[in-house]
Formats: sequence, C-alpha cells, structure tokens
Amino acid sequence: MSILKKLEPKRVFHYFQEISQIPRCTYDEENISNYIKSIGERLELETIQDDALNVIIRKPATPGYENSPGVIIQGHMDMVCEKESNSDHDFKKDPIKLIVDGDYIKADKTTLGADNGIAVAMGLALLEDNTLEHPNIELLVTSSEEVEMDGAFGLSKDVLKGTRLINVDTEEEGVLVTGSAGGELVEVEIPIEYEEVKDLIGFIIEVKGLKGGHSGMEIHKARGNSNKIINEILKSIREIVDLKLISMEGGTKDNAIPRSSRVQIGIKSSELSLFTDKFEEIKDNIIQQNKKKEPNIDIIIEKAEEVSNCLTSDVLNSLVLLLENLPTGVFTMIPGNENIVESSSNLAIVNTGKDKITIQISTRSSSEKPLLELREKIIGQVKKINGKYTIGNAYPHWEYNPESELRNIALNVYRKKFNKEMERTVIHAGLECGVLAEKYPNLDIISIGPDMEDVHTPGEKVSISSVRRVYDYLIELLKELK
Repeated sequence: MSILKKLEPKRVFHYFQEISQIPRCTYDEENISNYIKSIGERLELETIQDDALNVIIRKPATPGYENSPGVIIQGHMDMVCEKESNSDHDFKKDPIKLIVDGDYIKADKTTLGADNGIAVAMGLALLEDNTLEHPNIELLVTSSEEVEMDGAFGLSKDVLKGTRLINVDTEEEGVLVTGSAGGELVEVEIPIEYEEVKDLIGFIIEVKGLKGGHSGMEIHKARGNSNKIINEILKSIREIVDLKLISMEGGTKDNAIPRSSRVQIGIKSSELSLFTDKFEEIKDNIIQQNKKKEPNIDIIIEKAEEVSNCLTSDVLNSLVLLLENLPTGVFTMIPGNENIVESSSNLAIVNTGKDKITIQISTRSSSEKPLLELREKIIGQVKKINGKYTIGNAYPHWEYNPESELRNIALNVYRKKFNKEMERTVIHAGLECGVLAEKYPNLDIISIGPDMEDVHTPGEKVSISSVRRVYDYLIELLKELK
C-alpha cells in the first residue's frame, strides 16, 4: 500500500509516489522521461519526447476556452541526489523511501525530490482530470535542470504553442515569483607537485554535520561552508607545526552549500606530541566559532597510514591562500530592497586529482554588473596564485516584466480565494524561466510552488497541506484564464 494513499489531493500524491520509485538523478533521466511519456500516451493525449528527453503533453481546451491563450505548466524531472554519510541508498537503483511526518513528507536520509517532482505530479494530475475547466494546456517537463538546465537549453524554439507559462518550481506558498537570478560556474585549477618527506604520521580530519542547503534559496542564511571551515583548521595547524597536505575533498554539487569536507595530512613524528596536544584546542575553537549558525557541527580526526608523498609547500600555500580569499555567501542585496539577495557566490567543491586540485565556485545574480564584479574578484584571487580558470555553465536571469496580464490575474485569483494579498518577489535561485524567455520572448511567465524546506539536502521536506492549497489554487487559476 502506498504510504501517501490517504493524502489529498489523491492523484497528485499518487503520481508523486510513482515518480519517487524511479531513480532520476540529473543525467540519469531516461526512465523517468519514458514514464511521463507513457502517462500522456495512456491518456491518449498528444505527447512529444525530444532528443534532450524533455516531454510535452498537450490537453485540448474545455468548451468555452477554445479561443483563450494556451497555458504551459512547467517543471523539471530530475532531482539533486544527496544523502547522509551513514545512508546506504543507491540513487542509481533504489526508490526514494518516503516518510510522512505530521504535515510533511520527507525521505529516509536522502533528498526527497519534491524539487521538482511535486510539479510533475501536479501536471500529470491536471492532465487526467476531465472535470476541470481550462484553456489548451501543455505540460512541459524538462530534463537536467539541476546542473546545467540542459533540457531547457535543448528545447526547440518552435515546439511550444502556449503564450502563458506557469512554472511550478519555487518553494514558498503565497509568493508569486516574477523574476530570478542567472549565474555561471567558475572552475579553478591549481597544478600540483609532490615531494617526498620521511617520517610522517598520517591523519584524516573531517568537518561534518553542517546544514548545507540550496546555494540560491539558503545563501542568505549565513550557513557554514565546510570548505571554508576546514581551511581554517589547516591554517590553525600550520601555526604550530610543519603541516604536510596529501589531499582535500569537499562538497558534492555546485548548487548546494557544502555540508562536509575532509583533508588527509601528514605530521612529522618529531612534532606529533605538540600536534596532538594542541589539536583539541583548535577543534574546540573552530566549533565555538561556528556553533551558533551550525549547532550540529562536528570535527573528527583519525589516524591514517604513514605517508611520505605529499603536496609541496608551495601548493599548500596557494590552496590555503585561495580558499581564504575566495568570496562565498551574499555579495550584494537588491538596491532599494535589502531583503532580497542580488548576487552571491558559493565555494561549492574542492577535489584533489592526480595532477591538479579543482575548485568550483557557483555565482548567481539577478543583474549583470555584480555578476561581472564577482567574476573579476574570483579571477583576481586565482591570478595571485598563478592558477587557471574557466567560466562555464552560464544561464540567463529571468527579468521582471512590468506588464504581465498573467501576473495580474494570478494575484486577483489568490486574493479572492484566500482573502489576502499574494506576495510578489524576485528570487535568488536560478529558474528555467530565463532560458525559456530567451527562446520564447513573447511568453508571459509566473512561478509558484508549495512550502518546502532544506531542498538539496537530506533534510528536504514538503508540506502536505501546502501542496493541497497550491494545487487547488492552480485549478482555480486555470479556470480564470479564459
């Protein structure tokens, strides 16, 4: 029996349960794309699956709406795949284990995939419900949104027929999103050289237990960055002993604030007692510095095998200096509205390879100037250590449209239905709306969604009652789009 069987709206949660059974990490989406396509075909609706695995399903208008502007309901099929360190979940084959906890659905030690499985579930439920009143509907489910928005970028410029688009990929009920940030990924390379040092005792130090979170939606919450914190540990150790670095690893996704990082180091046996005497003090200081924003922070040290091959002091110096000076977190707030982030960066990933250390920094901005300033600030720090860099994974911002008929109708429907005003905002997360607006300049676009928390982390959860209200609102909005 489905754990969600008794929840309302029944068909939305039915489809969400079905979607959760299908592994769908970014770039592993063929099965979920085929599933969505099969629903369209089962409902005997016009169904298109393109080379990028995007799926478009068309449902004809109901009587009286034949001449109304067509509406596109849009979401994405992939999910961020993150799990707790003690989880044995295999995202390539295991279904998401759903848990109902009061008013919330969450997963067992993994991301839930409500971002953006809830949009897909709502779209499929709308398509099969023949009691609704609505214009021509196109359900557009895109692929590979979470990394490079490949699906949206790969969509043909002439396949969509509708002129109004409702994106269902935001995370706060009662908020009408009317614009979003664009961004890019800066990838840095530090060439590495090794030296042989005798008589080294190996240790592994790990920072873990941080909250992490979506690097757009949670960046303003001043959450700890594990890559920054472990760099502070290295700096503190270097003040007391001649530290040797073997490797550093931290973060897993460029769109997630890193929750854990680890380093392998070597300490000369002659300095071992000094290191062990002082490390607990270093550990306690770092924990206390971060305890307020990260109450569950933990620093673990364990003995490793003896080592002799370590990175040169020049490489270590370059890495520590760069990580110390790279910006991470909020860069600017929107002028005139200090409650909305305008631009930010996320020191997302550090990885030690055979011949280089790779660092990934994701930047976001809702306007071009601060994004360019951020880029130059990062590049300036990279040049100081003679590192290499590339700029990639760019996606456009979605610009606020001062004249939107769809927005005005959406606000009126919300006011009538809930007897209160809907908040309007521009968000700092990146949405596919920017890409779709470039391909279809005449689209009138809004974005909505139910209450979700801690997306892109194993703590992700979605409110059941909020899903019901947002779905009911979406039905009412479609009815008014005559």
